[in-house]
Amino acid sequence: MHILRKYKWAILVFIGPVFVLYTYFIIASVGATFYYSLTRWDAISKPLFVGFANYAEAFQSEDFAIVMRNTLLGLIFSLLFQVSLGLIFAYLIFRTSRGFRLYRALVFMPVVLSQAAVAMMFTIFFNADIGPINNVLRILGLYVLTRNWLSDKNVVFYTVLTPMIYQYIGLYVVILLAGMQSIPEDIIESAHIDGASSFRVFFNIVIPMQLDIILICIIMITTGLLKAFEHSYIMTWGGPGVRSAFLGVYMYFKAFMHANFGRASTIAIVILIAALVISTFFRWIVRKLNY
Repeated sequence: MHILRKYKWAILVFIGPVFVLYTYFIIASVGATFYYSLTRWDAISKPLFVGFANYAEAFQSEDFAIVMRNTLLGLIFSLLFQVSLGLIFAYLIFRTSRGFRLYRALVFMPVVLSQAAVAMMFTIFFNADIGPINNVLRILGLYVLTRNWLSDKNVVFYTVLTPMIYQYIGLYVVILLAGMQSIPEDIIESAHIDGASSFRVFFNIVIPMQLDIILICIIMITTGLLKAFEHSYIMTWGGPGVRSAFLGVYMYFKAFMHANFGRASTIAIVILIAALVISTFFRWIVRKLNY
């Protein structure tokens, strides 16, 4: 306490600006967004307070239900593939004696590409006429499997989700790999001396010791998916209809295509609440597993 009183001015000098900026850009922005979510507002005229009408209309909307389904399904698939493949690839690289840096660089390469570039690349891949996927299927005689990948409402969601999952697997590989490198080598060596296979080491030692890192990856995947925009917008504009749209794309359409900033603010608040609830849920699960 004496030290705090002695250096209180220094503390204020260093913490004060950060506190002001955080309050203005985060706390005040969230408060303003919540207020506008309770209004009808086109960003030009004066906001008209309507209470929770925007929320009621959103949850009664069929389009919003489709977008929420896309977002939740996308989150499930992203967690399933990015965490599991991230763990597997990270462990394989971790146990590699030669080419460690090369493999790490190669797996991380898609992450440094812009989302727009990856989306355009996969748009060409999935093009029904000139795309290599349909062309390969035709060469193999599998005409029945060819699709209009970017316009067929039955497959377009998975088409858009594919590059979203692919691009960021490398990010979680690197994060998990860094966590694995912090595991004392003598623990793994002792397990091998006792006759444990690499499979047993992976499931009984590596994964339990990486739960906190896995939680970080889960939170990053959750927040990233809830804000997903570029792949869906560039590849299909969220279409047909909203079949391949996520909450971020739907919010953009409501704000800038329909000039309904009140509804867009409502969706922003839904994204915020969903991120907090899902992150808290997984944090609770990891805490229980640690105990």
